[in-house]
Amino acid sequence: MSLLTLRAGASAYRQIQRDGLSPEHISSVFGASGAAKWLAIYGLDRAIFSEWLPAVENPINLFGTSVGAFKLAAACHRDAGQGLDALAHAYIQQSYPKGVTPDEIEREFRKILEVTINEERVAEVLSHPTFRFGCGAVRCHGGLASPSPRRQAASCSKAAVNNMKGRAALRNKLERVVFHDPRTTFPLAVHNGVASDGYRTEAVALNPANTAQALKASGSIPVYMHSVNDIPGAGRGVYRDGGLLDYHPVPGSFWGEEDGLILYPHFYPDCKVGWFDKFLPWRKAAPQLLDRAVMVTPNQHFFADTRLGRVPDRQDFAKFASNDTERIRLWQEVADKSHRLGEEFLEMASSGDLAARVEPLGP
Repeated sequence: MSLLTLRAGASAYRQIQRDGLSPEHISSVFGASGAAKWLAIYGLDRAIFSEWLPAVENPINLFGTSVGAFKLAAACHRDAGQGLDALAHAYIQQSYPKGVTPDEIEREFRKILEVTINEERVAEVLSHPTFRFGCGAVRCHGGLASPSPRRQAASCSKAAVNNMKGRAALRNKLERVVFHDPRTTFPLAVHNGVASDGYRTEAVALNPANTAQALKASGSIPVYMHSVNDIPGAGRGVYRDGGLLDYHPVPGSFWGEEDGLILYPHFYPDCKVGWFDKFLPWRKAAPQLLDRAVMVTPNQHFFADTRLGRVPDRQDFAKFASNDTERIRLWQEVADKSHRLGEEFLEMASSGDLAARVEPLGP
């Protein structure tokens, strides 16, 4: 019984039917925000980054937000498998008391940051022979830039209401900042500082002085976590979670044309473009925004075989507040079983079945 689903946007599907699907066809890999949800595809990512993609000689751009950025940074370690193992372990072992404060979250967050991007790892990430790491953050304005959690919460509530009118409603609150490997220029679809989706977008080269701050900002959600301020190279400002704008980053929002395909391992079958869209069941990324993307996702057979029965979720910290041991056990089971996804992917690749398994990405 298959545990994986592969779907491709229109242009990607046509290319795969013509040329097949191999590592050499991949020019970029995207990673989605979603906190603990990533654990559901940890084993899939491990197989892709440690066994499938390393044979490629051409550079591959990596872009993600929040945990999607963290996993891509871990994949740039000298040993990608060990890097992703360490990240998964650190994430599962987080523990928070009731009434948790931003300072307490900061302490746990630093443990995850340390295994992902300490001084030694920065050098590895920025010198990886194949991967060109990048991550997204947002420069905030108005209440989202306030140091007051109360003002941030009020601003988030207002943003959620305004977002119901359309994604463009938040353009005066958020600016996209794309941090990228200094050896490359990402193919951003930006004209006069504005991306395809109408949001101001700035590209900033990573360096040893700003990489850790950029990655930290990419996962610093408002209200619960401290912002990262005045990142070197990006200038003065308040920087927060890139998922606010690009929750499940979609190329059609800001990414330009590429010759290759965009591989998108994802824990969901659909993309929610922005963080506030996740509250709107009908708000899903249109297929044309994923025109050159190949989405690889676990299906319901995978989740049905776990006791949790779904993707892990940050809300589980509250749900299992009185039994943290059980939460850790359930999350660990999902992470352990996610290796089956990686095994299935590699089996399809070795047998030449990847292209045959790809379906068109429809509405």
